[in-house]
Amino acid sequence: MTDHFRFVHITDTHIMAGGAWRMRGTDVDFDTDASLRRVVDTVRRLDPAPAFAVLGGDLTSPDLLHRDRVLEPAEYASSYMRLKEILAGLPCPAHYLMGNHDNLEAFNRALRPEAAKDAPAYYGFDHGGMHFVALDSHEPGHADGMLDAAQLAWLERDLAARRAAATIVFVHHHPWPLGHAWMDTMQLRNGADLMSLLGRHAQVRWLIGGHVHSEQVIQRGALTMLTTPSTCIQLAKVGGPVHFEPGPPGFRVVDVDGGRLSSYVVYVH
Repeated sequence: MTDHFRFVHITDTHIMAGGAWRMRGTDVDFDTDASLRRVVDTVRRLDPAPAFAVLGGDLTSPDLLHRDRVLEPAEYASSYMRLKEILAGLPCPAHYLMGNHDNLEAFNRALRPEAAKDAPAYYGFDHGGMHFVALDSHEPGHADGMLDAAQLAWLERDLAARRAAATIVFVHHHPWPLGHAWMDTMQLRNGADLMSLLGRHAQVRWLIGGHVHSEQVIQRGALTMLTTPSTCIQLAKVGGPVHFEPGPPGFRVVDVDGGRLSSYVVYVH
């Protein structure tokens, strides 16, 4: 029997110790620390409280302060420490995904200290009679995403072993175009492979992503894909030279009731 429970999806936090995010094409500096603290404070006031949080990738982004070079893992450490400090205010455990701005070695050292520094960041977990899968679409040096053959083979095995459990899959990059010309240059390059694999497993009902800094609900066959706004800047609603708008911060609440899912986005004004 599936329990009644709630979880939250919080994504694209872009914590960068030592500076603010200068929005490209503008003179606006955005404080990603402050916006995430506001989101965490709002999550703390939810009633009922969430059983867990899923952090959907692009957790830290010190690379945005140093666009002229590739940062070493140690240069991410202070940003991950800042992230952990802020997320300590959550009223529940957290599960973490990688995004294109993250660094695997620093991510593992800070958030999964029991793992080897180069351990891939994909895994499954269970709660309330349901199964959850976190994928790792990060490919170093790329803004778009990729799931390698080893990960897809693991996913096939994981889902095959849990056919009886309603399943939600999380991934950072969107697997098909969303209709935004700029953002669609940075999607999951082998999204068709992922969707084909998920289509063979009827228990997978929902796919939840980040990356696109906007709220989307897209139905493809029996699968519903949800994307969640960022906790900081959001994708501009109209085309033009400025791709982002300064907030408002957002996150997604997901309520599960007997295997049925309902969801809504909270914007923190």
